[in-house]
Amino acid sequence: MNDLSLYILDLVENSINAHASMIEVTVREDQNKNLLELTIRDNGMGMDEATSAKALDPFYTTRTTRRVGLGLPFIKMATEEALGTFRLESSPGVGTVLTAGFPADHINTPPLGDLAATAYAISIHQEVKGFKYRHVVGQQAFEYDLDQVKSVLDGVSLTEGKVMKFILEYIQENIDSIRGGTP
Repeated sequence: MNDLSLYILDLVENSINAHASMIEVTVREDQNKNLLELTIRDNGMGMDEATSAKALDPFYTTRTTRRVGLGLPFIKMATEEALGTFRLESSPGVGTVLTAGFPADHINTPPLGDLAATAYAISIHQEVKGFKYRHVVGQQAFEYDLDQVKSVLDGVSLTEGKVMKFILEYIQENIDSIRGGTP
């Protein structure tokens, strides 16, 4: 994977497979701390300590459609290559919180990628029940809440052409705004 948005898509799939009814993705950029941080939180079925440790092995998976599970091992490896931090906290019946921190200026820190398209793709996934995306840059933050969007749309499909265009532009413009107007 070559950008953060692709890691997010892969990792959110874990939350979906864990039957999470709420998935929260937070991207935090802090220039003062030279930090780019990704946090994914869900209320899925969670894992015990032994399963959490196994989940970091690329040859371990609970899936039956492929023999390897790459999301967690890849993000862990990416943080290590960038001299960053990785934390996985999970409890059965409670959910999972993954935090990956990268030095913003390290050559091996992945670029952000298309976060608006990623948030939209998660939003229209047929098995996603609740989803929130939060992007924080310094003291500014943008929050996207799928429940609020659905409420405003009042039954209009998220995949309707004009709705899709609006959501993508809305997310991108807000991310650009808190990043100082730079795409």
